[in-house]
Amino acid sequence: MQSMACLNGELMPTEEAKIPVWDRGFLFGDAVYEVLRIYRGRPWLEREHFDRLGRSLNALEFEPIAMGPLAERCRKTLKASRIQEGTLYIQITRGVAPRAHAFPDPPVSPTELIVARPYDDGPTAKLRERGAATISHPDIRWKRCDIKTTNLLGNILALQAAKRAGAMEAILFDSDNLVTEATHSSVMWVKNGRLSGTPEGHELLPGLTRRFAETFDEAKAHSYEPSRISLEELRTAEEVILLGTTIEVLPVISLDGRPIGSGEPGPICRLLQDTYRRDLAEWLAASS
Repeated sequence: MQSMACLNGELMPTEEAKIPVWDRGFLFGDAVYEVLRIYRGRPWLEREHFDRLGRSLNALEFEPIAMGPLAERCRKTLKASRIQEGTLYIQITRGVAPRAHAFPDPPVSPTELIVARPYDDGPTAKLRERGAATISHPDIRWKRCDIKTTNLLGNILALQAAKRAGAMEAILFDSDNLVTEATHSSVMWVKNGRLSGTPEGHELLPGLTRRFAETFDEAKAHSYEPSRISLEELRTAEEVILLGTTIEVLPVISLDGRPIGSGEPGPICRLLQDTYRRDLAEWLAASS
């Protein structure tokens, strides 16, 4: 078992993968990416991730890319790595061209990187059990956060502020003091017994784990409906929940040093966690 890369269709150990200095992903962050979670050697929510990758490519006006062959290269990379528990990282840049802000004309071939690597879920599993501390942070990102690009400086600065404060994540709020999402996860909350989350739009990524959770009968039983919430209202929520590819469903127990609800993981979060793991187990059994 080792980390393996597939760079422009060529398999190699990850440490041997190299790109030219004029690659637009390196120079400008002119690239999109996806991260898939691997369970027992299988990519979870594969179709959903590839659909979102295609939307990101279209939004940035990339030349069309055939998703079927790309998915096959991902499977080949994963098989070569022999990884059972890990992540699959896909990044596509606009390619290599002399440095200029405008798109290369004529277009050049994109740079395609796939990396399979092991993932240790142990530390995150402990957080899922006991809950996570968070901070609030102004959302300083650009205005198309629905596109999953490698331009992540706003996320990085906010997450670094969280780390300095001893927190796991930063929950972002816009100029109207309304919650958008977190730096690398979606946000749900429970208010007056009702489960909610920010409506999808340009200001946040369409989170696949959140979309999956929205379909649960347990979510519908608690009158799930997207809505906007202010940062001050979030502070008084009964529960706050983070959702993401690697963290799965994770309870928030504090925000800016103040407890959320009782300061312990709440019952609705526990229901969503149980349902997520149940559906994952059923999928693994069906695909084995």
